[in-house]
Amino acid sequence: MNTKYRYTGPLSGVTLASGQEVMLNPGGDVELPEQDEYTKTLLALGHLTQIPVAKNSKAKGESDGR
Repeated sequence: MNTKYRYTGPLSGVTLASGQEVMLNPGGDVELPEQDEYTKTLLALGHLTQIPVAKNSKAKGESDGR
């Protein structure tokens, strides 16, 4: 499962173990697999902050009643 993070490290690009290529821009948002070793390393270094998911967001395809 991917989780959305805000990245605060240096400009970087990486290919994850899954083969996913990711560009990491300082101050930018990025979706990374939470169980990936690189994600865990960036979290340990303090370069990632998890972005909370909005609780009132509607599921895809859900009607708003209008």
